[in-house]
Amino acid sequence: MPTEPKAVAQRKAAVSTGETAKKPRRTQPERVAESDARMLAAALKLIGERGYKGTSLAAIGEAAGYSRGLVHERFGSKAGLLWKLVKNMLRVWNHESRARGHSGHSGIEGLCDLLDNHRRAVAEDRGIRTFYALMFEALGPTPDLLPEFRDLHRTFRSDIERIVRAGIDAGTIRADVDPKAQAVLLMAAQRGIAFQWLLDPEGFSLDAAYEELKRNLRRTLSP
Repeated sequence: MPTEPKAVAQRKAAVSTGETAKKPRRTQPERVAESDARMLAAALKLIGERGYKGTSLAAIGEAAGYSRGLVHERFGSKAGLLWKLVKNMLRVWNHESRARGHSGHSGIEGLCDLLDNHRRAVAEDRGIRTFYALMFEALGPTPDLLPEFRDLHRTFRSDIERIVRAGIDAGTIRADVDPKAQAVLLMAAQRGIAFQWLLDPEGFSLDAAYEELKRNLRRTLSP
């Protein structure tokens, strides 16, 4: 008569004696973090599919496997949840940029690194569609988000301005360049390219557009 494999016999013995290892119970903070992540992921998906107005707290809760009440308890309102979602997306993008070693660059190369990171976020659509949907909602039916997006873009422009000023100080960018104006122009280029591509991804090459933008920067900003 064939004998059982040793591993099978050991497992059966462990079950019969109650010696099977139990998974450790998750802590309350771990459960909260998991439920928050699931609700934010559901919001990201639904807004990308239905838009802001077509996405309710009840729908987000249902898609995440929770109640509308839990969504409201954690985030206070739909606007609160969505702004948390935006901040999470920005944190991921910034982390990826630092992981690629881009945070230490300045001048033109720092600006090109910034563009490369933005291009990847757009191409992979890592929440970028939802980001734009919410940004435009802030101009109309969701004015509560307007101050947040305004401050966010001020920070973006300040970061670009800092990179430009560092390049001027290092002699890699022309001394007569206006850092504030250059920050506005570069932000406008990023927003415009991304919005056009989200509308018509088959209409042009995203990579070619960003490469041309980088060539323009080198031509216009180099001493």
